[in-house]
Amino acid sequence: MDKDITFKGVPVSPGISVGEVYLYVRNNFEINSRDLIPEDIEKEISDFKRSIEISAKELSKIRNYSYEKIGEVNSLIFDAQLEFLQDKFFLSQIIHRIQNEKRTADFIFNDEITKLEHALLASRDSYLKERFEDIKDIKNRVIRNMKREKLVSKIEENQIIISHELTPADTILFSKRKVLGYATDKGGNTSHAAIISRALRIPAVVGMKDITKSLKTGDNIIIDGSAGIIIKNPSEKTLEAYREKIVLLKEYEDKLKEIIDLPCTTTDNKEIELTANIDFDEEIDFIVNTGHCGIGLYRTEHLFLEEGGFPSEEKQNAEYKHISDVVYPKNVTIRTYDIGGDKLLPRSEKEDNPFLGWRGIRICLDREDIFREQLCAVYKSSINKNIRILFPMITSVTEVRRIKEIIKEVKGELEKDGIEFDKNLKTGIMIEVPSAAILADELAAEVDFFSIGTNDLIQYLLAVDRGNDLVSNLYQEFHPAVIRTIRQITDAAHKNNIQISVCGEMASNPHAVMIFIGLGVDELSVSPSRYPEIKQIIRSISYKEAAGVCEEILKLSSETEIREKIKKFNRTILNENSVTRLL
Repeated sequence: MDKDITFKGVPVSPGISVGEVYLYVRNNFEINSRDLIPEDIEKEISDFKRSIEISAKELSKIRNYSYEKIGEVNSLIFDAQLEFLQDKFFLSQIIHRIQNEKRTADFIFNDEITKLEHALLASRDSYLKERFEDIKDIKNRVIRNMKREKLVSKIEENQIIISHELTPADTILFSKRKVLGYATDKGGNTSHAAIISRALRIPAVVGMKDITKSLKTGDNIIIDGSAGIIIKNPSEKTLEAYREKIVLLKEYEDKLKEIIDLPCTTTDNKEIELTANIDFDEEIDFIVNTGHCGIGLYRTEHLFLEEGGFPSEEKQNAEYKHISDVVYPKNVTIRTYDIGGDKLLPRSEKEDNPFLGWRGIRICLDREDIFREQLCAVYKSSINKNIRILFPMITSVTEVRRIKEIIKEVKGELEKDGIEFDKNLKTGIMIEVPSAAILADELAAEVDFFSIGTNDLIQYLLAVDRGNDLVSNLYQEFHPAVIRTIRQITDAAHKNNIQISVCGEMASNPHAVMIFIGLGVDELSVSPSRYPEIKQIIRSISYKEAAGVCEEILKLSSETEIREKIKKFNRTILNENSVTRLL
């Protein structure tokens, strides 16, 4: 028997599990394309309506269960699917075609849905492409009910699901069986199945290309959702090592709870501000539970996605005020809309390269009415004096100066209306584009703080699409150009006496902590799930030693050399119980 066969994919939900495979294969239904005789048309329409009703009832049950498990915001996909099934125009179009073309309902329904699927797949927008799976789920569900087929067969508890792809409904329903993990051929970090896996805290790896061809039901595997790997037929030695990891991780997580209230300082007493990135209201519970954590990045895009368009000033005001009250007296940094790129655009036109197109601050400055509404909402919410505002995708000093002009006008209008707000509210910009990094010295003179968005900065510096499997190995967080650019930005900020934070995914990477401390970053804004771990690492590091290692790293010319230097530092400096030893 082969031993320790390792498969690599995209890690989307951390955690480690050992167990048996359940290979989930969705049924492919044959589409009946026969012509109907006039006497059969009404029955065909009646059967179609029945299948829509049953599908809606199934989704309603799944949605309600999802609400209980992961909250309302993370379950919005099921509301969207239900709205689709209740779209009167779409349904009447199907019925009209059945009557006029005298073809079966499954043929007409499949034809209409397939048109929409093709439109989504043709999009260059990765967000829209991933919505293809949501539409495909609706199609399969309705056609299954037309065929009067049953739902998937029951699986045993405590298995690891392997599938070509998983819909949000699959992910939620399988969780009822206490699944140990998910792995799929397809999928990305922003797919709904990935988001739900993270919310359920179930290890998941996606984008594994052909894992379904390499595994079968009953195979013994290890799934490591942190490293993005699956190990088939692990040897006893490998199993023992991973069992030890699982025990140590549990002990480590328990130990982390003890340090949550301790100061976030290095061993030589340099204070590092540690905050959290927040996407959804459900994550606010983390802030409430810690009681000692500000928000380094509050993303406002979810308001746009939930509303299906730009939310009203009143809705925004209520949202921002709520966040301010929850975090008080700590600060919250609210980022203005960062839509476009890999996110849904507020328009239907295609872009050949959305990452280099109409996104971030460019949309805001082109749509000043929307921008002014958001600024008004932020300023009206600022009476606690703990809100900062952050502008994304800045490329020039001209953009920043125009933003400042608009802010001055907005503040003047609020004062004229006698509305109370924080007149000294601090404004900052994201440094995530090479031009902004090069102009960091001039930009620092215009704002109160910088925040480095490592996700975009790395992909723009290295010309690597971080969502493209073909070049994913070239997306290197520790590339020398990345490290030197972060140093340049940090130096420019401190030269101009402003604070600098890092809020991208790299900030939540345990291996990168020493780099940021050594380069002099003031604040790390991390994923809530990583917060205790990153805090423990900071408390284990000497700033003086980290700075010395960074001086050596800045002279290195390859990512491999830098990684080795970081690993050596982590092994020798960090506490033996640190999770970095386990990853």
